[in-house]
Amino acid sequence: MKGHSLDDLHLFVQATQYESLTQAAERLNIPLATLSRRLKRLESQLNCRLLNRSAHHFSLTRDGARYRQLCEPFIHGLENVQSRIEDDRLGLSGKIKISAPINMTQVWLKHCIYAFAEKHPDIHIELDVQNEKIDLLSNQVDLTFRVGDRIESDWIARKLWQLPFKLCASTVYLEQYAPITHPSELAQHRLLTITADANWAMQHQTTGETFQLDQGFCFTSNDVLLVRDAASQGLGIAWMPPYYFEAHSEVRHHLVPVLPDWKGHDREVYLMYRDREHRPTRIEAFIQHVLAWKSDHYRHLEMN
Repeated sequence: MKGHSLDDLHLFVQATQYESLTQAAERLNIPLATLSRRLKRLESQLNCRLLNRSAHHFSLTRDGARYRQLCEPFIHGLENVQSRIEDDRLGLSGKIKISAPINMTQVWLKHCIYAFAEKHPDIHIELDVQNEKIDLLSNQVDLTFRVGDRIESDWIARKLWQLPFKLCASTVYLEQYAPITHPSELAQHRLLTITADANWAMQHQTTGETFQLDQGFCFTSNDVLLVRDAASQGLGIAWMPPYYFEAHSEVRHHLVPVLPDWKGHDREVYLMYRDREHRPTRIEAFIQHVLAWKSDHYRHLEMN
C-alpha cells in the first residue's frame, strides 16, 4: 500500500459505475488514456488485476469486486466529510471564539457582540475576556480585539477606533479645590492611574503644548473600572479613555472632564483574525458586522 493514491482509489470506484472505460472517461471528464493509466497504476500498487477489459466493455475481477466493496464506504465517508466541512465553512452556524479586553468589553463592546449573536442564533459565541496578551493559536482564538501596538505577526489587523486618554474627576473632589488651569497644577492633587498607563503624556489641542507626568500617584490599579470607581468616590483625578466617564457613565459616577483641551496620544483598537482568504462564512459575517456596527454606533470613539 506504500504510495497508494486516494485519488486513484476514488477514480476506480467512480469508473466502475459505468459500462465501459470510454463512457467512464466521458462522464468523469478525463482523457481515456489518463484513466487507463491510473487504473493500471492502482493494479500495479495492489499487485493484482482489478478489471477485465475489452474494447467496449469491462468487468470487475473477483479481486476488483472485493476491493470496490471494501473501498466504497470509505470513499463515500470521505465525500461526506468534505461535504460537512464545506457546509460548516459556508453556513452561518458553528462556533466563533473571540478574545477581547475585559473592561472595554464590559462597558460597550459587549453590545456589538450581543447584536451579532441575536442576528445569528445558530452561531455559538465563545467570548474570552482578559487584559493580558495570550497565545491566540494555542487558545484556538478566531478573532481578537487588541488595544495599542500589541499586534501578532501573521495576523491581519483592521484598525477600528482611535481612543484618546483624558483627565476626569468627581464634582465632589473638584469642589474642594481651585479650578485647574494647567497640567503643571496636577502635582498639587491626588492622582489615580491605570497601572499600564502610568505615563501621562498629554498635548493641548489648540496650542500644541505638551506635558508629561509619570509619578506622584496615590492610587494605581490594573483595572480601569476600579480606577474609575476610585475617582467617583472623590479620591482624586484619573486618566482614562473618555468613554469610561462620559455619556451615560457621567451621571451615574458624577465624573466630569478635567482640562478638556488636553488629551493623550490616541490608542488604536484593532480587530485581528488569522486568514486573509478562505475565511469561514461565520467569521466573515462577524467582521462585516463589527465594521457596520462601528459606523452606526461608535463614531464618537474617534472624537476628541
